Amino acid sequence: MGITYERTIEVAAPATRAWEAFVDERGREAWMGAGPPEDVFERVEVKLGLVERNRLVSWSQRQEGLDGWYETSARFEEVEGGTRITLVRGGFGETEDWVHYAASTSRGWDEMLADLALYLETGVHGARHFPFRSGIGATTLGSAAGLRITHVVPGGFADGAGLRAGDLLIRLGGATILDISDVAVLVREHAPGTELEAEYVRGGEILRGRAALSEWHFGTGVYVGHPGGYPKPKLASR
Repeated sequence: MGITYERTIEVAAPATRAWEAFVDERGREAWMGAGPPEDVFERVEVKLGLVERNRLVSWSQRQEGLDGWYETSARFEEVEGGTRITLVRGGFGETEDWVHYAASTSRGWDEMLADLALYLETGVHGARHFPFRSGIGATTLGSAAGLRITHVVPGGFADGAGLRAGDLLIRLGGATILDISDVAVLVREHAPGTELEAEYVRGGEILRGRAALSEWHFGTGVYVGHPGGYPKPKLASR
């Protein structure tokens, strides 16, 4: 079955305007943003699917570095005071690569839908999703106990701070870390080279290490370069 992401929001804007924000190039850029430099990410292939004016738009997407396609649909329903928008992304595979990608794209769409609502209701271009300044040189997945490190890139922040796959990151720079959104706040705030202390749990002990934050896309060439940037397992270490 794979992994599915589904989110419904209601916005104080007519369905015609909400639909156009998806299908019009200038409308999309107003809330999706121009994005990061193209050479950072792997190429993407997109095929348009079903389109029903003011009601539905769908598309298929294949990310270079991942096997297979996944589907996205956005449905628009007029409700009192505005429009209900339901976004569904499905067809993700179940390999480790897909699990990381699905987690990353879920957080990304939560942020982009917030910018969509901001744009539709106020006309403001928030551009809050892409402007990362630095990174931790590791990949993570959420768990019941918090944010777990899954891969560490040699020479990056996590490596320098002593983190290993399996560790639970609980604080960064003194700030509590419960999920990836907490890390996102810090790497948007701090520039690469900023030294921060990491506090993490391994084997029932709290450990600490300090290192300089990496470039936000650190590991390009070692990592698969699409959003989520998890490493190709055969090239990753520790």
